[in-house]
Formats: sequence, structure tokens, C-alpha cells
Amino acid sequence: MFGFKRRPKPEPPNAVPKGSERIALCERCEFEIAGSGNPREGVAWNVSVVGLYLVVQADIPPMDTAVHVSLWLPGDPRPLHAEARVVWCNPPSPFSGCGANALRFPPGCGLKFVDIPAADLARIQSRVEATVHPNKGDPHQR
Repeated sequence: MFGFKRRPKPEPPNAVPKGSERIALCERCEFEIAGSGNPREGVAWNVSVVGLYLVVQADIPPMDTAVHVSLWLPGDPRPLHAEARVVWCNPPSPFSGCGANALRFPPGCGLKFVDIPAADLARIQSRVEATVHPNKGDPHQR
């Protein structure tokens, strides 16, 4: 109206990049630090097409560690397999069951997928879409 331009709204600091909507999972998973030959169990707390949050009670893999992970989606007997890298760590805090860097998560680490079969990635995407946008394909629910 007066020739003033509005400044663009700043992105919130925790903005989720498009395509990385996460869904809660809380399912047992298996992981192995690359080259260790020592498979371990953890819990896949949440998952997206970008990665997952891995709950680990002890010996949280350090930043930038390469990890092979196998996880299951609820109701699906076929495991998903991926190579991933630790992108953030959440060590235990003084508060029982809470991580020090993100209290809303149990201790563990964030994994970013670096190599995942296209079919497994499609299965994750399908589950995320069905959970986040359950009525997207149903014209009666619009």
C-alpha cells in the first residue's frame, strides 16, 4: 500500500524440513556400529524418510558414527534396513528416563539415513503419509 515490503517470517528454530515429518514408532530395533561385529538392541522412538531417533540405554554411539539399523513398522513383519550416521546425541540427564539435550526424549541419538533401499524408504513414506494425513486419499473426509 505504501511501498513497504514485509519482511519474510523467520523460520522457527525447530522447523521440520519438508519431507521429514516424523511419526511415533516406539518399536524394538537392532543396530550395529559399522565394523564392530557387535549387534545391539534399541528402540526406534520415531521415524521419517530422513532418519530416526534411536533410544539406547547405555553406550550411546558418538556423533558421526556409521550405524547399520534394522527396524520394523507396526504390523509389518518385514524389517527395514538402512545405513545411517549419528547426527546428534542425547546423553542421560539427572532426570530419570530423560535425555540431557532434549528432555522430552529418552537417552539416545538421532540417526540420518545415508543409504536405504528405495522400497524401504517408500514403506516409511507410505506409513508417515497415512499417519500424518489419514484422510488425504478419501474424498468423503475433505
